Amino acid sequence: MKNAPSPAGDGVPLVGTRPAGPTAGLAASGPPQRASQRWKAFALLVVTYFIAIVDFTIVNVALTTIGRELRFPESDLQWLVTAYGLTFAGFLLLGGRAADLLGRRRVLMAGLAVFTAASLAGGLATSDIFLIVMRGIQGLGTALVLPAALSIVTNMFSEGAERNKALGIWGGVGALGGTVGLLAGGILTTYAGWRYIFFFNVPIGAAALALAPKVVPESRARSGPRRYDAFGAVSITAALLVLVYAISQAPQVGWTATQTVALLAAGGALFALFLIVEARVEAPLLPLRLFRLGTSKS
Repeated sequence: MKNAPSPAGDGVPLVGTRPAGPTAGLAASGPPQRASQRWKAFALLVVTYFIAIVDFTIVNVALTTIGRELRFPESDLQWLVTAYGLTFAGFLLLGGRAADLLGRRRVLMAGLAVFTAASLAGGLATSDIFLIVMRGIQGLGTALVLPAALSIVTNMFSEGAERNKALGIWGGVGALGGTVGLLAGGILTTYAGWRYIFFFNVPIGAAALALAPKVVPESRARSGPRRYDAFGAVSITAALLVLVYAISQAPQVGWTATQTVALLAAGGALFALFLIVEARVEAPLLPLRLFRLGTSKS
C-alpha cells in the first residue's frame, strides 16, 4: 500500500519526516546558530567583566589630581580604592546567592544598572565624601555583576573543550583588566580629565544593559532553600570598613587614642555579630562548619 501524497505535492516530505540523502539528519543551521548565540553572549559578559576589573585600578593614577581638585585630605585618598574593594568583597557572596535564586541575567542587569549609575554620579561628584560613597556603590554593583556573569558562562558551556576555552579567555581578560585600568586612568586623566575615568563606564554599561535581554540567557538554581543572608553581608562589610578606617587613621591620631580604640572595638563587635549571624541563619554566606572540617586519618 502506497503512502498518501503530500498536500504540497509530490516529492515534498510530510511534516516531521527527515529528507533523504547525504545530508539527512544533519542539523546544519541549529547547533551553529546556538553556538554563535553562546559566543555573542560570552562576548557581552566578557565586556562587563572587563570594565569591572578595570575599575579596581583606574583611579590609582588619578588620585593626586582628584585630591587636588576636590580638596581631599591626603589620608582619605586611599578610600577611593578601598571603598570599592571592601564593598565588593563584602557583598560578593550575597551577589552570587541572589543570582542563583532570582535569576542570573536579572541580577547581572541589576548590578550593571547600579554600577553604571554610580559611575555617572561619580563623574559628576563635587565633594570627597560623595565620591567615596559612589565608589562604594560601584563596588556593590560589581559584586552583583561578576558572580552572575561567571555563573552564566559556566551554565552556557558544557564541560569540555568549549568551556575550557571560555574560562581561559575569562582568566586572561581578568589579568589584562588591572593593567589596562592603570594605563587608561593615566591617559584619561592627562588628556580628558579625571571625571572621564568614571564617564568611561557609562556608555559601555548602558550598551550592555540594552543588549543583555537579547543575547544573554536566563537561568537560576532549581533546588535549595530560598534564603538570603543580607544581614551577614552588611555586618561583615561594615566590620571591614570600620577596621580599615581605624587602622588607616591610627598613625595620625595615635594607636591609643580614644577614636582608634573605639573604632577597633566597634569593628570587633561587628565581626562578632557576623559570626553570630552565620551560626544562626538558615543559609549563611560563610557556613562556620567549614572551619570544623578536619583531614581524615589514614
